[in-house]
Amino acid sequence: MKFANLFRKELKELLTPSTIITTIVMMFVLVFAGNAFGGIIEDSVEQMSVMTICDKDQSQISKDLIKQLTISEVDEETGAVISYDDSLVKLVDIQSEDYAKELERLDVNNAIIIPEGFGDALLNGKECEIISISKMSSSATLSNISLNDSAVESIRQIAKTLYIANKGISLEDIAKSETLVTVSPITIVADKSAPVSSTLISSLTSMQSMFVPIVVYVLIMFSSQLIMTAISTEKIDKTLETLLSAPVSRLSVLLAKMLAAGTVAAFNAIAYMIGFSQMMGSMTSELPSGIDADKYLSELGLTLSFSGYILLGLQLFVTVLITLSVSLVLGALAKDAKSAQSLLMPIIFMAIIPYILSMVMDLKELNPILRIIVYAIPFTHTFTAAENIMFSNMGIFWGGFAYQCILLVICMAVAVKIFTTDRIFTVTLNFGGKKRAKKNKTLSENE
Repeated sequence: MKFANLFRKELKELLTPSTIITTIVMMFVLVFAGNAFGGIIEDSVEQMSVMTICDKDQSQISKDLIKQLTISEVDEETGAVISYDDSLVKLVDIQSEDYAKELERLDVNNAIIIPEGFGDALLNGKECEIISISKMSSSATLSNISLNDSAVESIRQIAKTLYIANKGISLEDIAKSETLVTVSPITIVADKSAPVSSTLISSLTSMQSMFVPIVVYVLIMFSSQLIMTAISTEKIDKTLETLLSAPVSRLSVLLAKMLAAGTVAAFNAIAYMIGFSQMMGSMTSELPSGIDADKYLSELGLTLSFSGYILLGLQLFVTVLITLSVSLVLGALAKDAKSAQSLLMPIIFMAIIPYILSMVMDLKELNPILRIIVYAIPFTHTFTAAENIMFSNMGIFWGGFAYQCILLVICMAVAVKIFTTDRIFTVTLNFGGKKRAKKNKTLSENE
């Protein structure tokens, strides 16, 4: 019986209303993220099911090659083709070498060009080239899924088969067919292009999209924990009353706390950014010889200029101020150390949702309702700031920055109101605590 009572007591202390609410909110966060991922993956799979090809050769060889790409069903025993599906290939006419405008006109993100003379070169055993064009609109992982790599490999295999079929099977012909088809990759970002594989650019930008959000996330969590712990501890220990009774204005105390926490957070952010730049330099230096990653990234505009770093710094500064002001209000609501940790959860949720989403998907591809919900989270604009600057989405950047500035004014007004009045000592968040206290007082009076 004593064990049961102890168990109930410990369970009651651990399973608080704030813990239950946190668990329920986390469940909805995971459901929300799952729905968002599912929609993006479904769209990506749908886009990958169609190969966009421009046949400038118009030879029998190129037509046979495209016909082979439309095979949808094959007899497993005999290997004979059962059916073709013309919808697997989208034939287009690329009219100029301004591939950025051509892809925009055709409303596609990827295309493969079979140049004129391809068929004759293949039949004569000469090196023949195909052009693979890929358009990038984001550094997120899912948005960079492209059909071109698999399509290029399919074309190579089919071209090899057609060459051997026309030449007759010999060891020399088989060896020669392995190197007949070469690929000239072109990657497009906005109105810029570079003769480099989108896979390479995607891997480099994916590293950036993975690491920059980590820096932002650490910055948010570190600064929020600093100010919340300081306020809640001083309030619980009654040292805050002594501090605020000193002959110093409360606004000065507030600004000093926020500036100190912001300085420490900024120091950590700078350290992470230095480490990140060194890491990126080491990675790009290990690329195969002849590939100048920095050059291609610069040509595509996927590097931050000095003005870009200034804009990113401003966004981070505003984000830190929002975090500190919200943390100050939440810290004032704490009534003990346990509740102080629970009150950190709203900031964690606001940080972790855009943190995960920004790394794996292009938020512009979300459906309108989900996009509004995600963009309503102020930290979303910080996680996507570097990407928006690099990919020239300045409208989204400035819109997010303006939204954060408005939100900062509101949060700072609430923080100043609480800190400069006696509410800093009286305000608290106690789920049902007042009712329980009133009930206990009534029972004591009856006794």
